[in-house]
Amino acid sequence: MQSILDIAAEQYGLFTGVQWKDAGLSRRQLRYRRATGVVRELHPGVFAVAGAPTSLEQQVLAACLSAGGVASHRCAAHLWGLRKCESTSVEVLVRKGHTPARKGVTVRRTARLEDADVTVLRGIPITDRARTLLDLCDVSPRLAEGALNGALHRRQVSVRQLEGVLGRVGPQHPGSRRYRELVTPFAAGQRPTESELEDDFLELVIRRYNLPVPVRQHPVGRRRIDFAYPELILGVEIETVRAHAARDDVNRNASKANELLDWWILRFTFDDVHRWPEETAELLERTIARRRRAA
Repeated sequence: MQSILDIAAEQYGLFTGVQWKDAGLSRRQLRYRRATGVVRELHPGVFAVAGAPTSLEQQVLAACLSAGGVASHRCAAHLWGLRKCESTSVEVLVRKGHTPARKGVTVRRTARLEDADVTVLRGIPITDRARTLLDLCDVSPRLAEGALNGALHRRQVSVRQLEGVLGRVGPQHPGSRRYRELVTPFAAGQRPTESELEDDFLELVIRRYNLPVPVRQHPVGRRRIDFAYPELILGVEIETVRAHAARDDVNRNASKANELLDWWILRFTFDDVHRWPEETAELLERTIARRRRAA
């Protein structure tokens, strides 16, 4: 029989009342340890051993154990490390009909939660990346787009998996319409952005100022341009700042520049996108007009 301390050691210092009983211990013993401060109750039926380190993971697992659910939405996106999804909120998804309320926890309910959409991450039950992205579309569509691009770029999820979860939950699921809008272009061959700054360029420059939407990661020879208007032979490169450029980076950039000699390339930095988006949009708009006249 596994001891309660061994169980707690595998669960961020946590154990449940059921696990306490299964370890051969009595309710009286539990009450005594609570009274003496050896253990403390975090949620109904979930306890922490005194001295166990407090962490977001501990809070999330405690909520999952107490509510009978899984980490989800922004909380799951943060735990998965999806692009721009930093969060300290505790969100748990439970099946409808199970309606617990937990202090400091956002409990969300769903009619469809298939086993195929649930996994375990660092000991925490959690929606998998595809289902997390779908649920994220309901609570934060703007975050969902960047997170989806990042997951595809890092090959953490496939288009097939993205389409699969939508088929399981159905078109009436909250956020499914926006999710479909985001996934459909990738199913048709669109490439994901490769950085947060590229996402910001689309949001703060292209969409805000109603500019023509460029092709993402357009291939030219062995290289790709961050954003391109192929019919105009016009490209946009989003430059990230590095303190020291490695030799491989220098060689790669020189080779890329040689292959793009026939292209008109605009290069924008973080400041161009975040500090001067209007001026950046005006420059791009003028350049598009010039290239159209030349064409």
